[in-house]
Formats: sequence, structure tokens, C-alpha cells
Amino acid sequence: MVSKQPRFGVRVTCAGPLSGVDALHRSSVEADRLGFETLWVHDYYVWNQLLDSVHISCGSRETYWEAAARDDYQPLFMESLTNLAYIAGITENIRLGLAVLCLPYREALGTAKQIANIDVLSNGRLELGIGQGAPKSTHNVEFEVMGIWRGSKVRHTREVFEAMREVWTQDKATFRGEFASFEEAEVYPKPVQKPYPPIWIGGSAEKSLEMIADYADGWLSFWITPPQFPAAIADIHRRMEARGRDPEKFTAGTEIQVYLADTMEQARAEAEPTMLAFEEGYAGTTGHHLSPEERTDTLDAIWAASLIGSPDDVSEEIGRYIESGCTAFEMKFIYHTLDHLIEQWTRFQEEVAPNFS
Repeated sequence: MVSKQPRFGVRVTCAGPLSGVDALHRSSVEADRLGFETLWVHDYYVWNQLLDSVHISCGSRETYWEAAARDDYQPLFMESLTNLAYIAGITENIRLGLAVLCLPYREALGTAKQIANIDVLSNGRLELGIGQGAPKSTHNVEFEVMGIWRGSKVRHTREVFEAMREVWTQDKATFRGEFASFEEAEVYPKPVQKPYPPIWIGGSAEKSLEMIADYADGWLSFWITPPQFPAAIADIHRRMEARGRDPEKFTAGTEIQVYLADTMEQARAEAEPTMLAFEEGYAGTTGHHLSPEERTDTLDAIWAASLIGSPDDVSEEIGRYIESGCTAFEMKFIYHTLDHLIEQWTRFQEEVAPNFS
């Protein structure tokens, strides 16, 4: 899994006002055709109008404003695992990423079988991100709606993953825990990738870093700038070495906002409404890896950790990320229509990616 060459992936249109079957199909096929390394979907069960307006990974703030003014508006979020099963059948080469599957919401044995089946359907193209669920400060309500205690979410996440790992690697899997329990479960198919698909974990709080060191093949960070990566990566490597794991087999990556235009000034002006929405939507998620005196406010951190500008500007910033040790990019483009998304993807592949080939 480890790579020193950059891996460019894109979030496909699976949520928000522009989403739907046609948008999911078109964005997935185009990402494959254009030669991106990975396409990514994300994971929510409960999705409401507030989340639609401030958690913008597929579209822009303007597309939300237009949709919310219509009488037929509904906040749409298409389910992650079934999205990937569908996408497996309409793509050929691109890897299929999930950033990230919130394990406290999932039953271990059935989810393990679904994940293995997607890896089989895609002939071994799955990249599995796992996580503990979003904090309440980001307007996440799933724990409350589903009656799951937030105080146990880290333990819950660990246990569900460890139970799934048993299903993937044992002919007769047994697991006894608080959140998952089964005896001699014979579950097939097993994943094509051995022992199971690559595991990505996000976050930079202490408990997330401990899970990364225990389980992850890759770190899918967010809101971290190039100067902040070397120390963060060194910390993860030390934790891995303490567990007898080889840090040379580990990849550091980032979820990152992207907007391409002819000039930096144009790009910043056109991206600004969406970037301003993130200040509310992602409150409390920045700066965990920094000391208190190094921390900036949410909006400053988000602007600093984004790829917004001309192709030359974006290429220069990607170069800084790669030099800092971050080599995988889950790019969340800001766009107003599907055509606008594909225009930016095409421009990226023609004017940015060749600089790193």
C-alpha cells in the first residue's frame, strides 16, 4: 500500500443537492475514465438540512441555496456501502474508497460480509476507511437518534473492527465482546485482498492516533498543512514501531478541499461561500495535533489546508505536501454543477497531475 508517488483520488457525488443515481453513475464513470487512482464516498445514516448546508463534500454552498429554495427540496445522502457495490459494477480500474465507515453504527458480522463482498465484486479494489463517528460539535445527531452512547464510541469502534477482522481471516470466526459476539461463524466470501482491504483511519486526537498505530495502513488526515505533517507522521511512526509495525508500509494522506480557476484571486472568491460554511460545520475538528499556542481558528485552519487557486498554485502546494511526507490525496472539489466538477477534474489531470508523474 505504501507509496512515495502521489495518489490522487476524488470524492464522487453521493450527497447533497446534486446527488442521485445519475450523478453517482456519471461522476464514478468519469473519475475512472480520467485515470484517478481512487474514488471516495463518505458515510452518514442521518442527514438533515443543516448538515446539507454546512457539510459540503459534493457541490457548493450555492447549490444548497438554490435547492433549499425549491418546494421539493430534500436533504439527500446515499448510503455508502451500497454506493460502492453499485460503483463496482460500472467501473473497471479505479479503486473504491470509503472515508470513513462509522463503525459504532454497524453490526460487525453483517458489515464484514458486505465489505468482503464489495471487495469481491470489484476484484480487489476496495480501500476501507473506518472511524468512530463525527463529534456533536459538527451537528452530528446519529448517536442520539440511534441510542448509542458517545462515551463508548472508541471502544465500540475498536471492537467492531476486531470482530470484522476475525470474519475476514478465519474459516470459523469466534468473537466475544460487549458490542459484537458470535461463535464459529462461517462467512464467505473472504476479501480478495489479503488479509483484508487496506485500512485508513482519520483524525488526530490521541485516541485516533492510537487506533491508527494499532490498525491502519494509512492516515486520512484533514485540516493539516504541510509544515505540520513531519512531526505528526514521526509521532505515528514512533507509535507503530512501539507495536512492532513497520512504518515504511504506512501512507500519510489527507482529505482536502479543491477549487481550480484561472487565478488565485478568482478561485478564492468563487470558493469563499462554501469555505465559510465549513467554519460552522466543522467547529472543534481542527488543531488537535497542535499545542494551544499554535492553534488558529477553524476558518483560518481550513483555508490554510486546502488546494485553491490556479493549476500552478495547486501544483506548488501539492509539492509542499509531498515534501512533508503526505502522498495520498482525497480531493473534495467545490463545484456548482456536474459539468463544472468534470471540467475541474479534467483540468487537474491535464495541468496538475502531470507535474508529479
